[in-house]
Amino acid sequence: MKNEMNSPLSTGLQLSVVVPCFNENPHIESILEGWLQELRDQRLSFEIIAINDGSLDGTGRVLDKLRKENPEIRVVHQLNTGSAKAYRRGYELARGQYVLSISANGRCEPSDFQLLWNQKTGSSLVIARRTHRLDGFFSRKFTSFLSLLARRLFKLNVEEPGIGFRLFLREPVIPLLKDIPKEWHSFHWSSSVLVATHSPNGISEVKVPYRHRLERKSPFRRTSLFKSGWYHLREGLFLKWQLRGKAVAHLISPFSVQSHSYS
Repeated sequence: MKNEMNSPLSTGLQLSVVVPCFNENPHIESILEGWLQELRDQRLSFEIIAINDGSLDGTGRVLDKLRKENPEIRVVHQLNTGSAKAYRRGYELARGQYVLSISANGRCEPSDFQLLWNQKTGSSLVIARRTHRLDGFFSRKFTSFLSLLARRLFKLNVEEPGIGFRLFLREPVIPLLKDIPKEWHSFHWSSSVLVATHSPNGISEVKVPYRHRLERKSPFRRTSLFKSGWYHLREGLFLKWQLRGKAVAHLISPFSVQSHSYS
């Protein structure tokens, strides 16, 4: 009964938007108000799930205020676990037919949503590819490394397999995430790999303009990038070994529901 109550058909929601928030007080209100306006203009039935990931700057109070003023917003307060676990929790709570993940730092504009939404037909996962990137040399090289790793290990040919700005069908994708250990750093990268493994033609890539972060600088310093690259390599190799050990029937079964089933 619980699963039925949370199904897209029972809730009637077309879209769940998941946004982890950590110390985003200077701008989170304006960002969420922008997304509310965009999705209302699109006349979609939606919810925004804001995960307050242990913020210390009053972000939680701002989110609670927005929740009282906007029925579409759901707020979850938790101790700091990092963005990967915050995204995962938001995905598990999502009730929409589709799930959109965004960042709270202004990297994805509400106006970019339509680019992904228009590409959803026939795809289980739509991911963004940033154009005219103006971030640092090492950040660009790190992205290239993740793309090369996905191509060499899994023959997944996309530019940004680990990007957080993505739209996916809830029913076929959420069950796949259970194969990703909770302590892994490569959560979004691994989820892209799993979708491609189960449905080779199920991923679409859409160009979106590059956006600078708001207020806070990127948390990825050079040493952090090298460390994250090592984590992705180690976890990618383990995932490849893990997938080889599974029966083909088991791999395909979670993807029995295709995107055209939600017409």
